[in-house]
Amino acid sequence: MPQYKYKVFVNARFNVVWQKLLDKIKHPEKYVEGIREVEILEDSPDHIIRVIRFNTEHWQDIKELIVADESSGIIVYRLIDHPYFEGETVNICRTTNQVYHSELEYEINWKLKDQNQHESLHENDLAESALQLAVNEMKKVSEEAESVYNK
Repeated sequence: MPQYKYKVFVNARFNVVWQKLLDKIKHPEKYVEGIREVEILEDSPDHIIRVIRFNTEHWQDIKELIVADESSGIIVYRLIDHPYFEGETVNICRTTNQVYHSELEYEINWKLKDQNQHESLHENDLAESALQLAVNEMKKVSEEAESVYNK
């Protein structure tokens, strides 16, 4: 899977977006469609290990080591023991010069373990679309949370 980055601006403060990103670690089904089950295998102060199971056979279960660093605004989801891919997904939240305005960026840095294999253009397009949908859903949820907070 090639590397993708997708960035949006969010009309919400950093800490509002950050809390939603943290919630997504343990409850990704609230933010991403197609997740059947999430199992938290390890929950320690410096990392979480989880398994995500999907509603479709097209997606393999994903086991991830997750590390969040609020000071940098970065959450890293590193693949563990995936049969085909290695790499990580990164969520980055940044402050901007405006109080109720943050920058949210997601990136996928996955590559096939077997260099002789190739993914179809359709699979690549699906992955890129899924990333864009995930970022835009987090934007929507964060902006809704900000508007409720400001009432």
